[in-house]
Amino acid sequence: MILGRSRKPAPRLAAELDDTELGRVCRQLAGRGTARTLAAAVIERLLKDTGQDWDRRAHRLAVLAAVTRPATQRSWLDQQSGHPDAQTLFAWGIMARGSRTPPPSAEFEQAVEACATAARLDPYDPNPWVARLGLLRQRRRSRTEVFPIWREIVARDPWHREAHLQMYGYLSPRQCGSHAQAMDFVDRVRATAPSNAPTAGLPLLSLIDRYHAALSQGGVQALTADRLWSGHEAARILDRAQDNWAEPGRLTHAAALADLNLLAYALSVAREQSRAALVFRSIAGVVTAFPWGYNGQDPVLAFTAAQRRAEESH
Repeated sequence: MILGRSRKPAPRLAAELDDTELGRVCRQLAGRGTARTLAAAVIERLLKDTGQDWDRRAHRLAVLAAVTRPATQRSWLDQQSGHPDAQTLFAWGIMARGSRTPPPSAEFEQAVEACATAARLDPYDPNPWVARLGLLRQRRRSRTEVFPIWREIVARDPWHREAHLQMYGYLSPRQCGSHAQAMDFVDRVRATAPSNAPTAGLPLLSLIDRYHAALSQGGVQALTADRLWSGHEAARILDRAQDNWAEPGRLTHAAALADLNLLAYALSVAREQSRAALVFRSIAGVVTAFPWGYNGQDPVLAFTAAQRRAEESH
């Protein structure tokens, strides 16, 4: 990280974060005239290059599921039904779209079957199980279905970021759990995971989630929402994150920049502007839609305004 008066990169949304190869493929796939066969070959190579870096593969699957056309995902599956990544991307795509509009029952069942097929084809990869967990969460299936899937995931990758986000959502009061269950889950992860694990941002996410929930209630709850950041728990989480993540290269997981966005946002709303300024510098202008896009805000504009306030106070 270069400090000083060097020109800062302009803030921009970048789903790929700092994965330059993923970004290149996304731009290629966005171009007109990219044949489905060529697209499938490019995607196959990109996922193959991750090897057994399940965290990196999950990040690429999530971004590809969002940016590639459903027809492309289906075409690759039809061409190579024996390829586990083709099965997983197909299922992940249905899961991603299901966060906006629940899929028809037939499509849901196809996705679940694709997860099962991918898991048989590559029994070491946790990502087919992660996609299945997300699908079951969207349908709010019972714990007797969800928890065995969770155990399959953590047996393969104990600190899988996306899986932990899915389970946190499942245990939240908005879905199939309660505030106490969600907090117990976060506390257990925080107590057992390495400080630089891919799950490092989960405690921060839970704080931001609670802050947004208070704001959305309106009235006195919204007016007093800022008090969350002056509490002992928030101070401990923010201090631990900044202390553990400050060293360059300390966070190496694929979504590290997403977690740094969480930290910059949390420090900004906590009015810790000087500390936020240091985090903004390490982000280098890469903006994530969450949390900056909360309540319909333009995430780039919200990020830019917060960064400016932080720099002016530093």
